[in-house]
Parts: sequence; structure tokens; C-alpha cells
Amino acid sequence: MAKLFLPSYNCVPRMNQSFITICIFSVLASQAFADSKDAARGAQFFETAIRPLLVEHCYECHSEASGMRKGGLLLDRESGWLKGGDTENAVVPGEPDSSLLMKAIRYSDSKLQMPPDYQLEPSAIAAIERWVRLGAPGPVDDMGQTEFSRLGDQAYLFGKAKDHWAFHAIADPTPPEVNDSIWNRNPIDKFVFAKLETKGLTPSRMAEARTIVRRLSCDLSGLPPTPEAVRAFEADFTGNRMVPIRSLIDDLLKKKSFGEHIGRMWLDVARYADTESTYRADTKTPHYLPFAFSYRDYVIDAFNEDKPYDRFIREQLAADLLGLSEDAPELAALGFLSIGPHRRNSDNAIDDHIDVTTRGLMGLSVACARCHDHKFEPVPTADYYSLHGVFASIIRPNPLNEKAQPILAGYRPQDSVQADYERARAKIEKEIDAVGDKKSRNNRRSVAEKIRETKLAELLLFHEGAPARAMVVNEARTPASPFVYIRGERSSRGESVPRRFLKVLDSEQSPFARANSGRLDLAAKITSSRNPLTARVFVNRVWGFLMGDHLVDTPSDFGLQGKAPSHPELLDWLAGDFIAKNWSVKRLVRQIVTSRTYLQESVSRASAAEVDPENQLFWRANRRHLSIEALRDSLLFTSGSIDPRMHGHPVRLWGEDHSIRRSVYGYINRFNLDPTLRAFDFPSAMHTAGQRGESIVAQQALFTMNSPFVVARAEAISSSAQFNACETDEQRVEHLFACIFQRAPFNGEKLRAIRLVSQQKRYYENPWPLVAQALYMSNEFQYVD
Repeated sequence: MAKLFLPSYNCVPRMNQSFITICIFSVLASQAFADSKDAARGAQFFETAIRPLLVEHCYECHSEASGMRKGGLLLDRESGWLKGGDTENAVVPGEPDSSLLMKAIRYSDSKLQMPPDYQLEPSAIAAIERWVRLGAPGPVDDMGQTEFSRLGDQAYLFGKAKDHWAFHAIADPTPPEVNDSIWNRNPIDKFVFAKLETKGLTPSRMAEARTIVRRLSCDLSGLPPTPEAVRAFEADFTGNRMVPIRSLIDDLLKKKSFGEHIGRMWLDVARYADTESTYRADTKTPHYLPFAFSYRDYVIDAFNEDKPYDRFIREQLAADLLGLSEDAPELAALGFLSIGPHRRNSDNAIDDHIDVTTRGLMGLSVACARCHDHKFEPVPTADYYSLHGVFASIIRPNPLNEKAQPILAGYRPQDSVQADYERARAKIEKEIDAVGDKKSRNNRRSVAEKIRETKLAELLLFHEGAPARAMVVNEARTPASPFVYIRGERSSRGESVPRRFLKVLDSEQSPFARANSGRLDLAAKITSSRNPLTARVFVNRVWGFLMGDHLVDTPSDFGLQGKAPSHPELLDWLAGDFIAKNWSVKRLVRQIVTSRTYLQESVSRASAAEVDPENQLFWRANRRHLSIEALRDSLLFTSGSIDPRMHGHPVRLWGEDHSIRRSVYGYINRFNLDPTLRAFDFPSAMHTAGQRGESIVAQQALFTMNSPFVVARAEAISSSAQFNACETDEQRVEHLFACIFQRAPFNGEKLRAIRLVSQQKRYYENPWPLVAQALYMSNEFQYVD
């Protein structure tokens, strides 16, 4: 608009003031009319000459309709091209030569050419240049800002975070009083009952004794109860039924099998495996992590000892900075960082450290901010690289460098086993010495290195006599001074950032200690009682593990994209109580499994299912399929085959040389996950896993029908001393039912089993393993009510 010279209004004679006012408004109106005509012409030019070009050549990658905004750029609205993408403004109105869009379509820079597969016609380039000179006008009905266009808008996302439940401080709700004396005792039950009442629902009655003892045994140990334990519990299940229930819970929490079972939940979170994600192409063998098992054993012991969860986190992030002795078993906790899928100290390895720390411990995805500000969460790229600086300040030794990984106290193999290992080791060392500096013909790689990475690594990994070492990380000589990698490229340095915590959780963002990596400072921020995420995330994981469904359906995503809790007050009460009671995991477990909510029967009721078909309000218990580990262990346990030894090197779960130890000690090949584990929803160890799916596929049924492992267990139980002591077929059937189902057979079941044996005698010398296998194949064995 042209500038107007206006004299001071007070110096104009009064009789002329009205005339001057009319003139001023006439000029302004005329200019506004001219501006509106220019805007209309600009919008018309955009619609007729520019939008068709953008639709044909650009919208596929840069529009809301396509769901794509590559490089952070949108070209379907004026705010999109004026704001630009991840680097700079796409269009500078009136200045084609300063506009990145013109640079891209002119193909004047070999690194920036759009569209990438072909150049626009000269007439199209000229039209866009004219449009930019006109001021890059947009359409009359411009889309403006939408949720899609605001992806990555950190100011907007931080604004949303202020209202997001997970970023609020943990509240201290008072459990409501409810109109049921039984459900008015445990705070958990008060919250659940009150929520049910709002929907006009009532809880289910307490399950029967056998169901409860089987459920508690499977949930707290991963193993079924013995027939004797069921009979004793049923005998005590009179009068005050909570007395035998509490006694049983206390006994189960004291057993070492508790840590072996719940520890597997944490190993999913920690993406535990015994190999890296790559393999040697010449030998088709993975790159082994020979001492990863020491981390698995540390996790099991931590849960059995009821190590406070905040201490558990600190040790996993910074055990080497806690002043421990050189052979302290707690050093194995550093496996949380060192057992990842990526080799050595690459940026991908650091990204994995950030992901397992933020998603695994706090349910917040931060790794998505590696190349640009997070599209969905209040996590700017600067925060990502602040954490990047923490983990760039540590060094992970080569997993085969034995001298860099301390021997742990407490591991002592039998003398004969150790002697056998030493003989095998000496033979391999002799082979290494014999090849000297020889290179392979096909790839010119060191033959000695090949032997170390295959034969020696396998010996260290699998032989029971091999030493146990902690897979530690070490502080770098000089802590990293991080800076932002533009678009995630190390060679494109952006602004420097200090090592510090996330802004959304720490508004002050005080820099971490300059003298070291800052891992202790990071652990302190994560375990602070003021952190609203850590306790909530963990109690939700434990709740889901025990109840079969989480309070927050996205257990590793408590951010803006995650689900809201079904019972927010209950979640906060559990989290607050967990912190107040010294982060005790066993106390948390006991609190949950002594609740009437947990002890309900799992029978469905049509009236309740109509209101809450997914049982999100917990009006009944959830019937659950045994995990593959619990299924395998139950087969071993009920057949009397299980080896109860704890700790040590990984073992083969299947095959001719399979072990009869518990499945938590099984060998996990990250690069080539065992197909049986995969068929039963075992998670990938490439990244942290918050929960497992529960699929029903044919391979699961085929496993129990055809697996030599299952057949061997059926043969074991039907050839045991107790089975052979049975004098009649009726007694044999009763024995199988007692061991496998922990109950007596009904008359019809007994008759059918005996009839099956009679029919199959013409084909099999001993048909009883068929009966046992049929029971193992049943839902009753494979599911927990």
C-alpha cells in the first residue's frame, strides 16, 4: 500500500475536518478495493496455472491428501510453502532467485532436484517463477493450519503436552468408598468397582480354588502347580479364603522361579539376545555376544532380590560409575546398553541406546527426532542430540575382547566341566596360532579372525565351563560435545547442544556433568519422583503382565499418540504407592494379585460383554494363552523332566541336543529368530518390545501335534516311575490328568482315554504317550483361566 502523508488532525480548521476524514477513508477504501482485486487475480492465477502443476508433479510427496510431507514440506497451502520444510523457506515471495523451490525445479544444484525423476518443462518453470514474483499468492479457500500441517510444529506440540495426562505430575487420588464391603478393602478394587458402577456393571465372583492356584502359579512362576499343591490349597480354601491365598502368594514370591518368569518380561523391554543383528557372509554365522547371558542372570536376580526399581535403572545405565568392585555382579547390568543389535559405537548403536532408554523406561519415543523435530511428540531434534551426546561419550568394547570385560564373582563351574572347556579352548588357540597371518582366498579376510568369531565365540557362548564376564561400557576419554546432525547426517553439523534431559520433562534443562558422560545424571532424571512417566510406565507393564491387559493399551507409548488410561486414578495411585514404598516390585505384584479384581473368575457374562466387550473395565479375569516359554516349561515340569538349575550360558531349546532347562535360558539368535518362538509371538530383539501379541495360527497347533520335543515329554510322563506304579488303566488316566491338568478326570474323559488306548494297541506297543500328548494339545493345558 502507498504511504499517505497526513497532517496533524488538531492543526486543521474544524470546518475542514469532516471533509478531510471523508477523503482519507475514500483513499483507504480505494486501496483496499485494489488489494482485493490483486488478491483475486493472484488466487485465480494460482488455481489456473500453478495448482495443476503442483497436483501433477508435487502433491504425491507434499500434500495432506497423499499423507506425505517429505522433507517436512507441504505444497497444498500457502503456509506450507512460506514456512518451508526441515531446512529453510521453500518460497520467498517476490524473490525467485532466493527461493529454494526455484533452485530445486531449475536443477541448478545436483543435490537438490525436484521432481527427482525428471525436470519440469520450461513453460512450467516459467509459470512458477512468475507466480513467485507475484508474491506466491495462495488460493482463496486456503486450507490453513491442520493437524497434519502441524506435524513437527514443536510450539504446537508443547502446547498440547500441557494438557496431556502423561506429562502431568502423578496425582495422589483417594480410593473411593464403594457400596460393597468385600470390594472396599483393597484400593485397587475400590477404583475398579467405582468405574464399573458408572457403566452399570458388577464384578464377577471369586474364581474357584483350583483356578486361583493355577493362575497364581503360572503368573508368578511361569509353571503350573503340582497336584499336591492344588489339593492342599483346596483343603485350606474355607472360611477366610484370603489367608491361603496370601500364604500361597508369599511362597511363590520367595521362589527363584519368580525372577525367571517376570524377568522375561523385562528382557523383552531390554531387547535381549545372544547375537548382534549381523552375520558373517562367508560362514553364515551371526556375530555372537558370548557374555550377554550375564545380563539375563542379573535381571533374574534383581527381581528375586526385590531390588528397588530406581536402583535397577541406575545400575543398567551407569553401574560402572557407582563405585562397585571390579568383579561385582551388578556390572552385568550394563548389558542393557551393550547387548544391542548394532555393532560397536555407530550412530545406529547410539540411536538404539536412546530408544531403549526413552521408550523402554519412560514410554516416550525420542528416536524419531534423529533427522528432524519429532512429528508427533514434544521432542525437538536438539533434545535427541543432547541424549546422543550422553551415549556418544561411552565406548562398548568388542564383545570378543575378553580382557575388556571383567570376570564376575559367583560363577563357578564344576572342575570337570572347566577342564573340558580349557582343553577345547587350547585346541582352538592352537588352530589360531597355526594359521598365523593367513588370509581367506575368497574375501581376503583374516583366517585367525574367522576362527575367533566362529569357533572361539561359540565356545565362549555355549560351553558351561567358559567364564562369565560382564558386558560393560566404558567412559570415553573426553565426553562428547554434541551438535545437531541436520537431517541425521553426521557430516552436516547444526547447532551445538549440551548433554541434558528432555525439555518436556525438565523445563530448566540444566546441563549434565561435564566431567563424564552424564549417564548418572540421566538416570537421576529418569528415576526422579518428579518424573511423571517412569513409575506409571512400569506399573502399567506389571499390571498388563499379571492381568492380561494394560491400563494403558500402548505400554511403550505414553506420549501424545498413545492411548489414554482406562483407569487414570488407579494408574496414578499404583505409581505413587510404588514410589512411596521404595519402588518395591514384589510389593506391587502382591498388591495386584491379592485384589478381588485379579481373583475374579474369567467366565463371560452376556450382559456385561454387551456393555464392555473388550473387558477394559475388568469386570472379569482375562483368559490367557501361555507364552511359548511358559508352555515349554510347563511341558517339562508336568512330565518331570525339568532341570531347575539357574544362571549360566544359553542352551538350545529344540532339536536333538535340546536342553531341559527353563526357556529363559534359551539361546536367542537376533539375526535369525527361531521359527517356533516366532510362531508363538516371541518379539523381535531388534528393538524394545512393550508387549506381545496373542495370535492363533496353525503353526501353534502343529507344534503340539508334531514337535519331537512335545512327543518326548509325552513319552517321559507316561514312562515315569509314578506312572509305572499305577496298576489299572483308570489309575493311569487319573495320574495323567493330575499331572497335566491338576484335577481328576470326569467319567466320560476316563472312558474315552481308555477306549483310545484300546484302539491304538494294534498300532503301538505303548499307546499311553498318545493320551498324554492329546492332553498337552488341549486348550485346558495351554490356557490360564
